[in-house]
Amino acid sequence: MKEWLNRLWKSGGETAASQADRALEHTCAGRVVSALSFIAIVFCLGLWISVFLLLKDRLFTQTLSGNVFTNLTCIVFFGGLVATLFIGALAGNFLRRAFWRLLVKRFRG
Repeated sequence: MKEWLNRLWKSGGETAASQADRALEHTCAGRVVSALSFIAIVFCLGLWISVFLLLKDRLFTQTLSGNVFTNLTCIVFFGGLVATLFIGALAGNFLRRAFWRLLVKRFRG
C-alpha cells in the first residue's frame, strides 16, 4: 500500500481513471455529459413554471380572493422554484455521474 501511494504521489496523482477523464473532457459526449446538471435544472424549472401556470387559476381562484390569493401564489411559486432547483440539481448530478462512469468504462474497454 505504501509503495502504491508513493507511485501515485510521484506520478502527480494520475490514475487510469483521471487519464480517461481528461481525454473524455475534450469530446462532444464528454461535454454533453458535463452539461447534464444544467440541462436537468432548466428542464425542471420549465416543467414547474408550466405546471404552475396551468394549475394556478384552477386551484386557488375558487377558494381565495384578492390579497390572500396574490400572497399565496407568490409563496407557492417561489417556494416551488427553490424546490425545483434542488430536485433538478440532484437529478442532474446523478445522471451526470452515471453517464460519466459509462463513458469511462467504454473509453477504457
